Amino acid sequence: MLSGPYYPRSFTILVIVAMGVLILPLASGLINAVHVLQGVVDTQRQFTHNSLAITRDVRQIVESVSQLQRTAGQYHLLQEAEFGPALRSRFDELQTRLARLDTRLADAATRTTLATLQTRSRTLYRQLRPGAFLDSTRFHALDPAFDTLHASARTLLGQADAAVQRELQALEATVQGTRQRLITLALALIPLTMLLAGVFSWMINRPIKQLKASIKQLGQADLRPQPAISGPQDIVELGREIDWLRQRLQALEEQKQRFLRHVSHELKTPLASLREGVALLNDELAGSLNARQRSIVSIMDSASRDLQKRIEDLILTSSMMREAALPPATPQALADVLAGVLARQRLALETHGIRVEAQLTAATLKADRNQLETVLDNLLSNAIKFSPEGGRILVKSESADDAVAVWVCDQGEGIPEAERDHVFEPFFQGARQPATTIKGSGLGLSIVRESLLAAGGSVEVVDCPPWSTCFRLSWPL
Repeated sequence: MLSGPYYPRSFTILVIVAMGVLILPLASGLINAVHVLQGVVDTQRQFTHNSLAITRDVRQIVESVSQLQRTAGQYHLLQEAEFGPALRSRFDELQTRLARLDTRLADAATRTTLATLQTRSRTLYRQLRPGAFLDSTRFHALDPAFDTLHASARTLLGQADAAVQRELQALEATVQGTRQRLITLALALIPLTMLLAGVFSWMINRPIKQLKASIKQLGQADLRPQPAISGPQDIVELGREIDWLRQRLQALEEQKQRFLRHVSHELKTPLASLREGVALLNDELAGSLNARQRSIVSIMDSASRDLQKRIEDLILTSSMMREAALPPATPQALADVLAGVLARQRLALETHGIRVEAQLTAATLKADRNQLETVLDNLLSNAIKFSPEGGRILVKSESADDAVAVWVCDQGEGIPEAERDHVFEPFFQGARQPATTIKGSGLGLSIVRESLLAAGGSVEVVDCPPWSTCFRLSWPL
């Protein structure tokens, strides 16, 4: 049992076959139209030839009857034997024309008149034929017979003209029928050609759409098995190559995940021991610390926290790239979420004397709370890092078209125009880095973008004077 339409081995052959099949009904219709028109032309040519010949012969017969009467009068009334051959010639000529016309006529009434004319002309010639001269009285006694012969010739002329008119009408009817036939053929070929075009268009576009869907699925980092591509052999082979690429990417993704898990485990274990040791030193369990030693312990504690944050960013970024969807979104109060994030950032804010202004016109939005906290935490950390001492940070929300827009702005040095397209790339570090802070991992803004994309939203750098740097987030309703 066939599971789908039959495809040739090559996509090129499929296109050629499609063009051939589409051309076939049009070519056959054109050939048929030419054949029909040629038949009409031949019929018209034959009609013209026959009608002209019949009209000419009938008129010659009428003229021959008059010439026969005139030559008979010259022979009998003048009684000159030298007109005898002319009389025979006129009669023979009349009979020849009557016989020739007999082969051209098809109308029954016309053929009857022609037969009558032949009979009467022979009967009259038997009385007029050369041999014995007729006197004037006997010759004029034949005038009624000549009149009847003339009347038959004129009747034959009228009947021939009528027969030609009937044939002309029949020819016009044939032409009209041929035109209707050609119109019907054209009207039948149009939907047939469109149907065939639709079928082959579907056959050609179907594997292309399957390839497009497979490539789009790979582009969205969806490495699930894809349906087998059906089509010409070369397209099927291309689909297998794409599936091989998917398997290869899946293997690389699994290797990356294993690597990150191993690295995070290997780093977090000694890091935990390091932080525990720092905590013990800070609690002076190993003895009292002088001011310089306490400063060194503080630096070690800060560096260990920064290292832990970078490891957590790596794990979070990997997890977000691996997972296709977020947990179900629920309504979140922006003020509550922001308060929780600011509580974690309080020490950094107080150290630099930075104030956060909140203008939350849109009080709620639908999102996963952990994801929303991660986004705001990364943006606020970035704003604190680049804000000057005693600066201000703005967090604003407004309702937009089918979305909630959130702005996070600061008064730092701003982002150069050339770097705006790259700030969301993983591990990207801008040229304007504060000299007083520890260099970050470059994953914070990348995590923000991945979170928004997973939620169906977007993030971008916008100009919003008087603020130097402003990120605009769009959360779908």
